[in-house]
Amino acid sequence: MADYTSYLPPEIIENILLRLPAKSLLRCKSVSKSWNTTIADPVFVQNHIRQSKHSNSDNLFLYHDAAFCSCTIYKLGDQKIQTSQVIESPYVSWYELCFCDGVILLTDGTYRRFALWNPSTRTSKKLWHKYQCRYAAFGLCRDPTTDDFKVVIVDKDYYSVYSCRNKSWIACRKEYEIEHTGLGVCTVYNIGGACVDGATYWVWIRRNSTRIVYYDPRDDKFKFLQKPEDVVDGNRRFYVVELRGRLCLYYKSIDDESTIQIWIKEKGIDSKSWNKLMTVENVEMSIWEFHPLCFVGNKIVIRNRYLRILLVYDPCEKRLEDFEEDTAEMFYCVSVSVPIPYVDSIFFPTEL
Repeated sequence: MADYTSYLPPEIIENILLRLPAKSLLRCKSVSKSWNTTIADPVFVQNHIRQSKHSNSDNLFLYHDAAFCSCTIYKLGDQKIQTSQVIESPYVSWYELCFCDGVILLTDGTYRRFALWNPSTRTSKKLWHKYQCRYAAFGLCRDPTTDDFKVVIVDKDYYSVYSCRNKSWIACRKEYEIEHTGLGVCTVYNIGGACVDGATYWVWIRRNSTRIVYYDPRDDKFKFLQKPEDVVDGNRRFYVVELRGRLCLYYKSIDDESTIQIWIKEKGIDSKSWNKLMTVENVEMSIWEFHPLCFVGNKIVIRNRYLRILLVYDPCEKRLEDFEEDTAEMFYCVSVSVPIPYVDSIFFPTEL
């Protein structure tokens, strides 16, 4: 059989492959040696992740039901929700901690046994920690200079870093570069950090100060990030989240408890600039209950953490609207009802 792909320039073949889903790419690896080399190239893998994030993947969310060992991927639209696919999970009674580039960090509840899992490729790897990390915060990072994927555990008295490239814990230290870092990272606010631009960000609370702390995988150090200028009150509680591929911060206005301000940081670990993204008005829930998930056009999908329902905020009407489906019935009985942004990806760190 003639190899018709030999008549196409390599860059055309690569552009076509970049637009294929992960499942198809895995099959394409067996087409030829050249295709396998292209698809396995770390540069291609990262380009495929970027392509997936810019496609409809932004509105795909994975719900993992730990009790029934299954994951359902939902597509969120304007007051509509559709089931995209159901994936069998290899981990019974394991729980999600955080996610990055299509890879999810899970634990079995002992907080000593962990696993990295890519639901797109069904690839996974278990990790063991010598301490129980029940009261820790967690994060996933990717060093942009070495492409090393790292698991970060921030506990009260120490922190641990697992290097996927070295296949070992490269750091397990009792002291932080920043004083009281472990004491300040509040797991009530963020057990799983926001993974953006290769770094992981958490909310840091210490005495009368609330700040943003992040782990920089380039030099393996914890650092503080400057907040937006308008967020001057040290006692003000806020959350961080990833929206549109960028780090966002949101909080309730002091003058109006029914108004929530959302700020977005400029792209890049080293960027310190913030811009106001949106003002959400007429909010009848606490800042803890309010959890922004994604944008649908100029509208934003909100999850009520307490009621486990989905709502859509319309900035023109200045109100929150219910989904057409009964999302309370869909998600209330899910054993661990924490939606995870689903990125169709062939990336798995231990294979690089």
